[in-house]
Amino acid sequence: MLSNCTLRHLLSVALLLIMAACAGSGPGSETIDTGTLLREMTDLGRLSRLDGPAYRAVQYSSYDRRSRSRDEEGWFANSDGFGGEPIPGFEAVLKEADSAGLGEYLICDVPGPGVVQRLWTAGLNGTVRVYLDNTASPLYEGPAEDFFWKTTTCLSGDAGRPDSAAFRQFDAGYFPIAFAEHFRMEWIGNIREIHFYQIGIRLYEAETVVRSFRARDFDDFGTQLRQTADMLNGEPAPTGDIQFTDLTLLPGASVVLTFDGGPKAIRELSFRMREGDPEKLLRKCLFSVYFDGASVPQIQAPLGDFFGAAPGLNPFHSIPFSVHADGTMICRYIMPFAREARFVFENRSGETMGLAIGLDLEASEWIEGETMHFRARWHMDHGLRASHEQPFDIPYFLASGTGRLVGAAAHLFNPSEAVMSWGNWWGEGDEKIFVDRDSFPSFFGTGSEDYFNYSWSSERIFSYAYCGQPRNDGPGNRGFVSNYRWHIADDIPFQENIAFYMELLHHGEVPGFSYGRMVYAYALPGLNDWFQPVSDDDLRDIAVPAWEPLAYLGSAGYAFQQAESLLLAGNSAVTVPDDLASGGSLLRWRAAPGATLRFNLRVPAESGAARLGLTLAHQPGGGTFSVYLNGQPVPFGRQTGISTHADHRKVLQNHISGPVSLKKGANEIRLEAGDAPLDGVVDLDFFWIRSE
Repeated sequence: MLSNCTLRHLLSVALLLIMAACAGSGPGSETIDTGTLLREMTDLGRLSRLDGPAYRAVQYSSYDRRSRSRDEEGWFANSDGFGGEPIPGFEAVLKEADSAGLGEYLICDVPGPGVVQRLWTAGLNGTVRVYLDNTASPLYEGPAEDFFWKTTTCLSGDAGRPDSAAFRQFDAGYFPIAFAEHFRMEWIGNIREIHFYQIGIRLYEAETVVRSFRARDFDDFGTQLRQTADMLNGEPAPTGDIQFTDLTLLPGASVVLTFDGGPKAIRELSFRMREGDPEKLLRKCLFSVYFDGASVPQIQAPLGDFFGAAPGLNPFHSIPFSVHADGTMICRYIMPFAREARFVFENRSGETMGLAIGLDLEASEWIEGETMHFRARWHMDHGLRASHEQPFDIPYFLASGTGRLVGAAAHLFNPSEAVMSWGNWWGEGDEKIFVDRDSFPSFFGTGSEDYFNYSWSSERIFSYAYCGQPRNDGPGNRGFVSNYRWHIADDIPFQENIAFYMELLHHGEVPGFSYGRMVYAYALPGLNDWFQPVSDDDLRDIAVPAWEPLAYLGSAGYAFQQAESLLLAGNSAVTVPDDLASGGSLLRWRAAPGATLRFNLRVPAESGAARLGLTLAHQPGGGTFSVYLNGQPVPFGRQTGISTHADHRKVLQNHISGPVSLKKGANEIRLEAGDAPLDGVVDLDFFWIRSE
């Protein structure tokens, strides 16, 4: 029986014949090699044109093989790499597992020409064998995780390669591996242990000239490698001398700006708030763009959400978008138009909004049937019930026409009262992307965070060239969360239609969940997409409910007590309101060097083996302190001290101690500030306690 991925490839061959007729100039005369593919990794301009060889994007993954169809049981099955799956998550079993669980499996077997563009894993035990072009000897045979995360090191044999880290975007590797005839990957490992994987592949039409990767490419394209690595590691330089123009939006008012005299292209677009609270107002400013007289805007989104990090201002930098700490928001996706571009700003708030807008607008060529408009679609669902027992597919982007998907972002509010990622995680669900004539998705993922290039429901704030999590309020993954992923080198073309869904599958049962998403694409005029005008209800303020910490899954067995309820009299700390904190407040301590803060923790019985936890805010200006229990230092991992500093915004984080001893009755917890010349503020939420 053919697997779903094999059937997809047979369909791809037929579709590539259609694509060849629709791709403008066809394969072209340029040979595709490591050098051309490296240039594509940071080339935003090519995304707006259909002037190169036709290709189709597919993904191989360890998705749960019980997922076959919406009309069959198992569509939301979630055994996708944890080990011991009912059906091994591979294309084929090459050698059955022995009594110890060790077997051999086929990850993918792909006829060329093509290119491997993305490798992702959350953990992959064992060994992989990688073959190019039907050679008898593998291009690589060695530790699986190394190949996924340190691809340039594995392919070059140079353990000290300085570019290795640049091509790794959190848990995804993006070094391109071209193949002219064939690509095959096999896995040898313990099927009972974790083996998550995703392989993103571009399939060209048969006549396309591709030169397979060779080890000498590291020398032949050394300059290009270094340049690409530098651009992936840093923020792109401004495209020109951008002049800002001030706009004032009165409550309920609209402002229209028209740029005509095309053909032109907006090469960089920037905004900066001059007046108003970004946290409250950036989602109340609706931004719409109409290119070339369109009746329906090709772009419509709240201004803050459009830039990939919302709500409020959440600094990050990436290839197409950046948000700076001073509030400057930058978009570098190229926006071509044939005649005019009309910007409409609507202030849906009751307050005056001050904005500054800047753009780099240049003369450009518009070629019918080749140049595409930029599109951005935002949708928000409030009042959802996120569930472990009743998951469902959230639509991200539905469209018919010709174009390419180039990015997506999720902007969520997760009101779970569980306090650890293992308990309040919202993203067990997989991406499912149907392209053109798919009967089964070309992309079937293994978890929402896996699509966004990270893993294990990480609560870290991070940003890379292609992915990031610029906001996560915590503790764990509760509160407001924002994720993004840009498809720059691994764009997803569609000739007829595209349907992009993400499962909503939560660890718990959580009502009042809000799920917003932004999708970015380019398309030829005439695209028919899922457009609905943004309503005032879509833009409504999300009320943060009062909550108390819940012992669930990872926090099972713990008892929680608010910090202010344990504070001993005479200590210098004050209560400050904070909607995102449990009980609606935090205990604020100005941690001057050497200062102490004391708490009285009462326990009903002695415990020789217990755990102590503390949830507090990490923020700019955060202080450093150590924790003592009954006069003894409390270890937190390898550290006795806790630093509460964060670079950009306030985040609630958990700190759980190593083993401690508790006595019956009163136990003194003493916090002692560091001795830095200027320490900082410490905002405490609640303590945890559990007897082992």
